[in-house]
Amino acid sequence: MNAMQFRIRRRSVVKRIRLFALLPGFLLPFFAGYSVAADWDYQTRRLFYGTYIGVDLGIINQYEVSLLAGYKILPRWHAGIGGKYLYHYEKTVGNVFGAHLFGPAAFSDLIIIKDLDELFPFRFIKGALFLHAEADLFSLPVRYFDHNSEHSGKNRFFEPVWLAGAGLRRQAGSHSYFHILLMMDLSGRSSIIYSNPVLRFGFMF
Repeated sequence: MNAMQFRIRRRSVVKRIRLFALLPGFLLPFFAGYSVAADWDYQTRRLFYGTYIGVDLGIINQYEVSLLAGYKILPRWHAGIGGKYLYHYEKTVGNVFGAHLFGPAAFSDLIIIKDLDELFPFRFIKGALFLHAEADLFSLPVRYFDHNSEHSGKNRFFEPVWLAGAGLRRQAGSHSYFHILLMMDLSGRSSIIYSNPVLRFGFMF
């Protein structure tokens, strides 16, 4: 490993340490203030809206914003659609570029535990545990992401991404909640987009 590679790796490690150092601040909404509503006004409010943010810092820096709209099919089963935008910045030896990635998304959530405190003799998390799955379709620039030259002659191409994982949700008001998602990219080739695991923070209302 030469000196330049060592410096890049060191910056990558430092950035990841800083990101994880910020996690307690994001986790605060889960440990104070509100209790989980059992069915989250299922009978009167079936539509909901929200946003995700995600940051991946390392040799590849990636910043993600997602907007979504969902429908509560059943009290514990929610699904919806949305759109995503990612700014992808890569800096390796002999390779520096930034790219804009975007596209539609569809998701489904299944609440498996409405109140985690019911499992413990003391109140601590006051949150719900849910499973999450989503399908994304990203528009990618051919110049940077078509490694196998499958889309020569085009400016952009579409790449599907399949994500699955679990999350915690914490009520933030009468009709809103925070959540944290931890997922894995199951789509194989699209590891060029996400680095496992995928961590996101969200707010729904």
